[in-house]
Amino acid sequence: MNMKNNSDSCWEGNCYLTFSNNNSLDSENNKTILNSKFSAPFKLIKSKHDFEGRCIVPLLHTAGGLVGGDKLNLDVITKENTKVLITSSSAQKVYGSIGRSLIQPEGKYTLQKNNFYLGENSHLEYLPQETIIFANGLFFQETKVELKNNSSFVYCDLVRLGRSSKGESIEKGIFKSKLKIKRENHLFDDWEFIDQIELNKNVFESKSGMDYMPVFGSLIWICNRNFSQEKLEGIFILIKDYFRSKKNNLSFGLLENGISVRFLGSSTQEARQNFFWIWAQFRKSSGFLKPKYEGVWPLQDAINY
Repeated sequence: MNMKNNSDSCWEGNCYLTFSNNNSLDSENNKTILNSKFSAPFKLIKSKHDFEGRCIVPLLHTAGGLVGGDKLNLDVITKENTKVLITSSSAQKVYGSIGRSLIQPEGKYTLQKNNFYLGENSHLEYLPQETIIFANGLFFQETKVELKNNSSFVYCDLVRLGRSSKGESIEKGIFKSKLKIKRENHLFDDWEFIDQIELNKNVFESKSGMDYMPVFGSLIWICNRNFSQEKLEGIFILIKDYFRSKKNNLSFGLLENGISVRFLGSSTQEARQNFFWIWAQFRKSSGFLKPKYEGVWPLQDAINY
C-alpha cells in the first residue's frame, strides 16, 4: 500500500510498463514481452498474447474507486517491433469530493497522468473501460504520447457523468481531459493531435453541449506517417457510410495522419460496440487481424457486431 501519510490517506499509485520484442527467429513465436513495476492501487492481471504476438495487458484498480486527492501515474514504453493492447478489467469510478470536507469544502481533484513513448515500428492500443464521475466528483486526466514515424497509436476515452440508473447527474462535478500526441522530431514540436475537454453541469444541460446525454467518448487513431493518404480517406468514407444508415450519435474527423471519432449518447454499451467496429477497421487497414472481445470486458459486450 502506497499511502502519503496518516493525515492524508489518498492513494498515489504508479505503474511502469516496458514492452520489448523477444527477437525470435521463428515468426510463429515472435512476441512482445512485458516488464512491469507497479504500486497499489494498480495491479496487473496476467498478460497474454494473441496470434500476432501482441501483448494484451488488463489493468486493475484494486481500491474500487477514486476519491479527491488520489493520484495515478501510468508510464508506458514500447520498444522496437512491438504490438501492445492495454485495457482495464472494470470501469473506473470517481467518487464525489465537493462538500465532503469542512477543511476543503470545494473538494479535491483526482489526478491521472498517462505517458506513452512508442519506439520504432511499435503499435500501441490504449482502450480502457469507461470512467464514471459520481455526483460532485472532480477528475483531471492528462495524456502525453510521443511516437516514431513508423509507429501507430489507438486511444479511447469514455466517460459517464453521474449514475443515470439512480437518477444522479454530475451536479457540481467536473471532468477534465488533455491529450497531446506528437511525432518524435528534434527540430520542432511535430503535433499530430491536441485535444482539451471539460465537462460540467452547464455542458451537460446545454442544448449545444451534451443536451442531458450522460455518455461522452473519443476514439483516436494515429497511423504511421507513411500510410497512404488515399487509403486513409477511403477508410474514413467507409466508416461514415457504414454509420450513415444507422441511428447513432457519432461524429467523425479526418486528421493528417489518422481519424478521430466522437460519441455522445446515453449508453456506454452502445459506445463500446460502435468503437469496436471502427477499431476493427483500423486493425484491418493496418494489416493486422480483427480484434476479439477480451475476457475481462463485460459479458454483455461479447456479441457479434
